[in-house]
Amino acid sequence: MSFKIHLLGFCGEELSSSARQTLKKVSFILLSRSLWPLFQRYSPEGLPVRLYQKLSEALLILEEAQKEALEVAFIARGDPLFFGIGRRLLERFGPESLEIIPALSVVQQASARLKIPWEDFWVISLHGGSKRPRYYELSEIPGLLRLYGKLAVFTDPQHPPEEILAYLKERVPEEELEVWVAERLGYPEERLLSGSASELSAETFRDPNLLFLRYSGPGRLRGLGLTDSELLAPGGLFTKAEIRAVVLHKLRLPERGVLWDLGAGAGGLSCEAARSYPLLRVWAVEKDLFRAELLFQNRKRLGLLNLEPVVGEAPEVLDRLPPPDRVFIGGTGGRLMEILETVCARFSKGPLVLTFTVLENLCQALEFLKSRGLFREVLEIKLGRSSPLGRGHFLRAENPVFVVVAEAR
Repeated sequence: MSFKIHLLGFCGEELSSSARQTLKKVSFILLSRSLWPLFQRYSPEGLPVRLYQKLSEALLILEEAQKEALEVAFIARGDPLFFGIGRRLLERFGPESLEIIPALSVVQQASARLKIPWEDFWVISLHGGSKRPRYYELSEIPGLLRLYGKLAVFTDPQHPPEEILAYLKERVPEEELEVWVAERLGYPEERLLSGSASELSAETFRDPNLLFLRYSGPGRLRGLGLTDSELLAPGGLFTKAEIRAVVLHKLRLPERGVLWDLGAGAGGLSCEAARSYPLLRVWAVEKDLFRAELLFQNRKRLGLLNLEPVVGEAPEVLDRLPPPDRVFIGGTGGRLMEILETVCARFSKGPLVLTFTVLENLCQALEFLKSRGLFREVLEIKLGRSSPLGRGHFLRAENPVFVVVAEAR
């Protein structure tokens, strides 16, 4: 006999004939304690069953079986290769040691019960906060809703549906989000619920469960090219489109991560960045209440769920923000040095871009950045914008803007 893991999917119903035949030749059955109440009625009499609480316990049991060259049946929920244990076992023991017989996935079962076609849902997992494909953080769900519109979320005990929905109801308009929860599918206490984020966030759900989300609001468009006319800003209280293009190029924004926009105004740069990168979390700090209100309105009308407006003054409010991967400073309210000191204390790696129109502020920033070894370059952008003149047009010069690029390494 040689070591073999027979990885059998189980969906709470009668085992397939091939799975039953497999159980006749193994030394013991291995499965989680949480799955045992659902499986025990199908377990063959007389065959030893070993239960584990944590995956690390299961791996130790399998390693012992490998040393003794035993054949083992590992019972897993649904399809083991669809957000299941299959990937981990293949990595740990190799494909030659596994035989895999899948069952219906939890997503298939839940969508059938709820009567929701699942083919266009983007399925993700929050289990363990892993950075494997389709494993995301709670904070990335608003951006995923913008990107895909429909999500099916495998939750975990640290992020149950009520916590996810409480997070979303503060960021997604209630009328634009439909919610379904399939709780403890296949167990006697199974529940299928639908409603709003506010209604279902008041519930308490037991693990395991699957959360379906359907977003119908704006914000599905992405990419550069947000025009100034699309932004609410009387008097142009935002970074102009051409300057935004240069700044965003110099920031080299990542697909996922955190951008700070300090002195955001009505949100020109923030909105452009959030629109272009739905999974980038953009924190826009603005102290002026009138401009901050415009920022909130622009976020809502453009559907930028990954944009987080912060009303308050830097540097005090920066302690409340997650560490940044990129920083843009467009306004400082006379506190340039304090803001730079705080940013440098929180910012470990990546580009930092600043814009200035006042020469004295530019000189201060250059001196500071050079003293820290962060300075990379300074650009002067002079724009001439066409205006009618008689039967033709002339170029009307606008005030020059200085773009300072720094980088922490």
